[in-house]
Amino acid sequence: MMRYLSSYVLDFFRERVTPGDFAGERVRGVRLVGEAELLTSVAQRMFPGAKIGGGPAEAVVIGMTGGEVGERLRALLGRARHKLLVPSPDYVYRFGMRRGPGGLLWAMLDRFVFAPVALVGLGVVALGIYVTGLARRAR
Repeated sequence: MMRYLSSYVLDFFRERVTPGDFAGERVRGVRLVGEAELLTSVAQRMFPGAKIGGGPAEAVVIGMTGGEVGERLRALLGRARHKLLVPSPDYVYRFGMRRGPGGLLWAMLDRFVFAPVALVGLGVVALGIYVTGLARRAR
């Protein structure tokens, strides 16, 4: 259950990135969480010239498979400026929003407040159409 809920949240708060998105960034250290072989190639491609290893770093590359769930969660909640999620070498995502805390707050409100209210509203409209018989007349 928790794995499903965490995947649901992660799917919303990630955006696909390419090495060009980090061209102007100067990252000195990258920490890897997960399968080292896969993540090392991704880290080298995204942050060329950065020192790759454990410990505190400006960027963290988190594999979506392999490794402990707790370790991945600590990496997501850590202080690294860039948090990259890697389901496979071809797909690399950045966790969070580009527009800062305001964009993240708006995304959370949209996902967890406005979307459920809209869904309930659509259900009420559908029930109204069914109860009034408009659905049968439309056939």
